[in-house]
Amino acid sequence: METNPLFYQSVVALNRERHRELRMDDSQTRFAFCRQTHVIPAVVDEFAAALAHLPIVFAPAQPVPTTVFLVGVRPQRNLLVDEQGRWTGAYVPAFVRRYPFMRGEISGSTPVTCVDERSSLLGHAQGGRLFDDEGRETPLLAGYVDLVDKYYQAAARTQAFLSVVHELQLLRNVTIETTVGQGGSSVIHGFMTVDEARLDALPAEQLLRLRDGGFLAFIYAHLFSLRAVEVLRRQVSDAPAPGEAEREAQGEGVAG
Repeated sequence: METNPLFYQSVVALNRERHRELRMDDSQTRFAFCRQTHVIPAVVDEFAAALAHLPIVFAPAQPVPTTVFLVGVRPQRNLLVDEQGRWTGAYVPAFVRRYPFMRGEISGSTPVTCVDERSSLLGHAQGGRLFDDEGRETPLLAGYVDLVDKYYQAAARTQAFLSVVHELQLLRNVTIETTVGQGGSSVIHGFMTVDEARLDALPAEQLLRLRDGGFLAFIYAHLFSLRAVEVLRRQVSDAPAPGEAEREAQGEGVAG
């Protein structure tokens, strides 16, 4: 059985009859669904917009590694979503913005727009409608379909980039350490970055291949983005540890 992508639980093809009455929460407080992750998939088309705000690293995957944004320094802890479900960072990854929709491929058919029917963002009581009374797409849905289309195309470009980086063996394992609280630290293992020494040692024809494919720009965007680890380090000092806010609230209740 194929595993659902991150966040998605029950993915089905979007249907104007089956889903005509659905409404969606499109508010600024809708991002609670991604609070319990410290990595989010990234596509190359968003590297330039995100590099100053989010570190872009490579994560192990098959058959080639994948690119992800770091949004936390501990597993299951997103530093950029507050208790109300607002995204507090300067850049919201496209993978997050497109949820609960995605592009699905059906054997022998063209890709279709799909939706996570079990998403907490969907319901029948509140939010904007996906279809009008005649079954036509609303502007809300049309905007998401456009984003899903663009993401699908960007994902194909990302796979081409990843295949070349993997083929040229440009990646190295890294450890990211962050100070947490007074004297504590958090260490992140399991990610990779481009090895600049290996990149510099490539033969001229391979460098030209990277340049002509547009891949060299993506590599440098990735490398520049690593400075954004400082953004996460600053967030750590302001963010309570998991469960800390609840403990403080309980303590205040007892004291009161």
